[in-house]
Amino acid sequence: MGVVACGLFGAAWVFRPRVASDAPPPSTDDPTVDAAPADPPADWCAPELEPLAGGGCFAGSPSTQPQPLVVYLHGRYPSDAAAEELDRQSRVARRAKSQGFAVLALRSPPAICTAPELANWFCWPSSERNADAGAEIVQAWDKPLAAARERARSRERFLLGFSSGGYFAGLIASRALLDIDGVVVAHGGPVEPVHALGPKPPLLLLSADDDVAQDDMIRLDTELTREGWPHDSYARAGGHALTNEDIDAALSFFSRAREPLPLQPPLAMHRPVAHVRDAGEVAAPDGSSDESDDAGTVTEVGDEAGL
Repeated sequence: MGVVACGLFGAAWVFRPRVASDAPPPSTDDPTVDAAPADPPADWCAPELEPLAGGGCFAGSPSTQPQPLVVYLHGRYPSDAAAEELDRQSRVARRAKSQGFAVLALRSPPAICTAPELANWFCWPSSERNADAGAEIVQAWDKPLAAARERARSRERFLLGFSSGGYFAGLIASRALLDIDGVVVAHGGPVEPVHALGPKPPLLLLSADDDVAQDDMIRLDTELTREGWPHDSYARAGGHALTNEDIDAALSFFSRAREPLPLQPPLAMHRPVAHVRDAGEVAAPDGSSDESDDAGTVTEVGDEAGL
């Protein structure tokens, strides 16, 4: 009797864990169960653009026709004063959609600017000092790029970079960090060394006569010519800004990306020429063009009024 009782007790002890392991998993509807964190959508989009999970802002037409995608890289701006950048984002989206393109606007991660006084600014890699961060940044775009391609229904993808974003656009092209069909560098410059590590997508350089960045753009033009890189270069009057004229020139170039370069007929702008600059104009520590104010700090040249 004692042996039987002992055997029954042992059987019960073995049985209890088996019952527990066969129990169904807890319901995901149970608020006490922690759900896996999802990528939050962007919270920095202009009203014309749709926030995407994983970062990025998308604008496109409801048409079922394929819309080539323009990936837009912003200029440098402070985190507590984004109004000018939102205006640029809005104008890029509106003008692109009117010409049959979709737009994906991306934002740089924090702490990319190399100058201490720019610690709370959004900047892209734009010099040899932070160029190595480029590959990791582009890899983080996988989700928004995939979502934008699905919405745009097109495999064509172009890159438009302004100012700090222009330097980074050239870096992306030279280091083959992203598969792209054409690039516009607007008011930026070269990130040395300028050597193609992969395909050479067609490049358009846009500069402005009163912008010190034009000197860097002329130098980039020379280096691309040395590399045998198909490109074209134009300038307009005025200063450091992403104007509607610039945006329209970029979209025209993307529409003609399969044509031989230089374009014939040319765009409705003039060729850049070297200018004598004011002694107060300097290049910013992170590579983008700026002017030093009387206090000795570096401030970005804002967009021209009324644009």
